[in-house]
Amino acid sequence: MSTSHRATAGRIIVALWLAAILYVVGLSLILVRASGDRVAVRAPMLEQIVFLLLWGVATPAIIWSAERLPIDRTRWRTRVPTHLALAITFIVALNLAAPTIAWIMLGRPSTYEVVLRRALTGLAAVGHLALIVYAFILGAGHYLHTLDVRREEQLRAERLRADLASAQLRALTLQLQPHFLFNALNAVGALIVTERNHEAFEVVGRLGELLRALLAIERREEVSLREELDLVESYIGIEQARLGDRLCVEWEVASDVASAQVPPMLLQPLVENAIRHGVSRSPAGGRLTIAARRQDTRLALEVRDDGPGPSVPHARAESGNGVGLENTRQRLTQLYGDESRLELVRDGDWTRLVVELPFHVLANVTPTLPGGAAA
Repeated sequence: MSTSHRATAGRIIVALWLAAILYVVGLSLILVRASGDRVAVRAPMLEQIVFLLLWGVATPAIIWSAERLPIDRTRWRTRVPTHLALAITFIVALNLAAPTIAWIMLGRPSTYEVVLRRALTGLAAVGHLALIVYAFILGAGHYLHTLDVRREEQLRAERLRADLASAQLRALTLQLQPHFLFNALNAVGALIVTERNHEAFEVVGRLGELLRALLAIERREEVSLREELDLVESYIGIEQARLGDRLCVEWEVASDVASAQVPPMLLQPLVENAIRHGVSRSPAGGRLTIAARRQDTRLALEVRDDGPGPSVPHARAESGNGVGLENTRQRLTQLYGDESRLELVRDGDWTRLVVELPFHVLANVTPTLPGGAAA
């Protein structure tokens, strides 16, 4: 049984048995006032109070037996006789113990044979009522056990859903990595073919840094924007080694967003898309701007370039089925649902990739922005 169920059941049990005891005491006081004979009422009252106290003490054990020996469709033929035997044993023991305890507390005013005879007479008279009370407590125990089982099933289903969502996110992230590595190795190959060995060596070093960064974040659903910008900065270093002065990069990152949590490898495919389909397609190169700012409760990210822009087929592919952008769109939907947005638009001479998602941060983080300045 869960902690909340135990606490609630415990309070109900105590309240019910205390109410029963108060009822017996109140009824006995009324009888004393009506008859004026305290001695005649004292013994039955004490015996009934002892009965109720023993019932109260035994109630948790009865509930425990319901949890340990639940009656279900497959085992009811053996469990019902077991519980019936336990009930009869308990009721017989109770009807013997309660009068005996009351007799001892009253100072043994009569012989024990009288007590035993009265106990057996009471058992024969009200034993069936005791069985009903026992069955009611046992039913309450089974109800609490059913609640506990259902709660465990719900928690198990929630864990499975969370595991599935995590697996889907991881699969999407892993889908990006071969695509990214393929393009990076192509860049190294192009440098080697053109005998730019120094730049090729530099790109390999930056690629190693990128791979270490990817290993550090590969199992995380979210990273800080600072970490994501560091990864993007390393990737841009690879592209700058390939493109040289043709690639001009500008950062427009607000100082209050570096701690914001974002999916890993969120910006890298957007930057790669802007370079591959924008800046690198222009013989003169172009400008690439990475912007991040907070808009109330939302984080707005933007990657824009002044390249020639995607052709109609490119625009269609990247807005719907391109590996990088479609992967990013799916991951955003998986994590944030309708609260996220990814849009590719052509605005004059600029091609803009705009991402919006909920703004949230982790505590105790002291981020730095690209360039080493503390946020």
